[in-house]
Amino acid sequence: MSQSHQHKTVSSAGNPLLSTGIPGFDAILGGGFPVHHLYLIQGLAGSGKTTLACQIGFNHARQGRKVLILTLIAESHAKLLQHLANFSFFDMSLLDRQVKFFGGYAALAQGGLRELLNFISACLNEHQPEIMIVDGFRSVRDYGPTDLALSEFMHSLNALAAAMGCTTFLLSPIEGNIAESENTLVDGLVELSQYEDGVRTVREIRVYKLRGGNHFLGKHAFEVGGNGIVVYPRLEAIATRTNIASPASDRLVSFGIPSWDRLTGGGIMHGSITSLVGSPGVGKTIMGLHFIEQGLRDNETCLILGFFESPPRLLQKGRKVGMDLSTAMQDGRLEMMWHLPLEVLMDRLATDLLDNIDRRKVTRLLIDGIEGFHDIAVHTQRIKPFLIALVNELRARNVTTFITQELPYFKESFARADSTESVLYENVMLLRTVEIDGANRRLISVMKLRESGYDPAHHVMTISDKGIVVEQPVSEMKAATARTNGL
Repeated sequence: MSQSHQHKTVSSAGNPLLSTGIPGFDAILGGGFPVHHLYLIQGLAGSGKTTLACQIGFNHARQGRKVLILTLIAESHAKLLQHLANFSFFDMSLLDRQVKFFGGYAALAQGGLRELLNFISACLNEHQPEIMIVDGFRSVRDYGPTDLALSEFMHSLNALAAAMGCTTFLLSPIEGNIAESENTLVDGLVELSQYEDGVRTVREIRVYKLRGGNHFLGKHAFEVGGNGIVVYPRLEAIATRTNIASPASDRLVSFGIPSWDRLTGGGIMHGSITSLVGSPGVGKTIMGLHFIEQGLRDNETCLILGFFESPPRLLQKGRKVGMDLSTAMQDGRLEMMWHLPLEVLMDRLATDLLDNIDRRKVTRLLIDGIEGFHDIAVHTQRIKPFLIALVNELRARNVTTFITQELPYFKESFARADSTESVLYENVMLLRTVEIDGANRRLISVMKLRESGYDPAHHVMTISDKGIVVEQPVSEMKAATARTNGL
């Protein structure tokens, strides 16, 4: 981003913003950091503070800006550079040209806060950086100044950064929004932490304050990989901020099962969300595949998100009931996203899903196994708000969506099943297996179907090598059986 472009990016209060260049981070900051201010980035050892700050620095250095990295720790710059070299954002050619490293620990040890401030002032005057990173800032407090002396130092440093037009980041290995000068006298406070969920560890980032900004509150997950840090804002926080209304449609979309289309008044509304609820093995996934196959026949772009059955297994399942989806996979009309419901971040999965929909202009989606989101949720109280946000994003994009949801085998468990998520969907289809005259029969019925007329009866459903066929109401089957037994 050029300097002129940087100043065109402003907060809601009209302040110029410094984009971090870190995926997802600018979103939770409300666009970026207001420029020429003093910020504290804190977190215990290994939380990712140095990586985050240096990623911001190198992102701007590649765009021609000068970045000064000042360390107040005894660790050599060689070790720091060795660590940074593991990330793709690091560029050795920028060192001593756009990115300059200095050690300020000696100035602090020899002359205290006054000498450190003079050292920083001299560096800023000589090199005129637009970004300064001060690593190991906890050493300032460890030096043992009085509260008054530290407050005066913080005031002076803040004034110096503003006067020199330098956005400054202080890195300190502490946690919590505590009432100390480091926290109270900075313009913004960001904390990186690690959440323990059993044996699993999840990294989280939180913006406690950001003067002149419009940041998201609360915690957001992030990951550290070969490209550096990627932040995944909570989907419900984004949806609350954007509050996008979904468009209305009166166009019907086929289930891909002609006999069921007839019984449901022609299908479901375009852009609606349909839940296929049923016990294991009843045919929910196959019904979802019919829906996808119909979309492909109608030249729509389709996507399947699955947790439990891999793409090869889904393709094989389709072939066994007369659906060949492999050609559409090869030509790109169909893609499958598959993640075992293990250590996957819920918001990362949502980000990848919505990115795929936006990039490929997807109009039909099958989410096979909503239980996967329950399994990967770190904070279980987020599940329903997250799903509300997700389905609203899908509606806003006019994506007609089928979601399969598994119910227990046994009637007693079925009665206790949580149905509160049904409010998320315009349409709910119930698929179940019941015993009729000593044989298990698959039944299908409509629990909810908005803006359409439908047959409310329970119908017999069969699955053969040609797929699903919905037959007569179960009442007619029982009546016919009774007549036969009476002969």
